[in-house]
Amino acid sequence: MRSLGVPIFLLLGAVTIHAAGEPGIVKGADEFEFVYRVKLPEITGTARIWLPLAKTDAFQTVNVQAVNIPMKWDKIQDRDYGNDICVVNAQAQDSGKTIELRYKVVRKEKAAYPAGKTDAERYLRPEKLVPINETFKTLAEKTAAGKTDDLERAKALYDHVISRMRYDKSGTGWGRGDAVYACDARTGNCSDFHAYFIA
Repeated sequence: MRSLGVPIFLLLGAVTIHAAGEPGIVKGADEFEFVYRVKLPEITGTARIWLPLAKTDAFQTVNVQAVNIPMKWDKIQDRDYGNDICVVNAQAQDSGKTIELRYKVVRKEKAAYPAGKTDAERYLRPEKLVPINETFKTLAEKTAAGKTDDLERAKALYDHVISRMRYDKSGTGWGRGDAVYACDARTGNCSDFHAYFIA
């Protein structure tokens, strides 16, 4: 992306998770180390790079172990959702440098819970890459037929997406969170799975 002549990157880095204990379904709480590592691409001129920052909420406690960002950066907060974002102002000499964020996280088991006060209309509006159309409407109605509550409908839609799509990052078009692409190609990464489920 470009904005006012300055390249902007949203980098997807390598994520390493080291969990404590045995693998499998965890009841109660789980503790793990989360490492987010990004090697910067070649930069010509200046670039702005946006990285998500983990934070504590009702379902997880995040302790920052290390923040290694070898260039100028600022922490900002998303005005709509309050998420913390690291904005790196990189120069050509920063090409190839590695950024690493290391957290210790304690996650609480998350089960069904009543929704808080939210503006449902806001979350149901179509977006450029997650449109409202007859294809998604028909798929959703067919998939959720006979389900009696929101949780059952959501589980049915989730199962539909998981059974229909395959995690595959080959070729082009994947990774944009494009629901139409995901529905047609039936492949993609997590962004594509999410977009298809939401649509």
